[in-house]
Amino acid sequence: MKIKVILHTILKKYAKGKILENDTIILYEDTTLQGLTHYLAIPEKVGIIFLVNDFPKEKDYKLCEGDEVKLFSLICGG
Repeated sequence: MKIKVILHTILKKYAKGKILENDTIILYEDTTLQGLTHYLAIPEKVGIIFLVNDFPKEKDYKLCEGDEVKLFSLICGG
């Protein structure tokens, strides 16, 4: 299935060589958001907020053909 993936902040570095033209990526059917992070090799210790079609979703959400996924890292500062 084909989805659109947009990585923000420090997560952009994980797109290199994995996200195709027009921010698309091809994954197996029934891939979850957690599966997407594994595919992109984003370490589990990185806190991530997921938006799918502009709605917040949990990491066990199963992606569907044509979904647009935005990933944001949790950034702390002081």
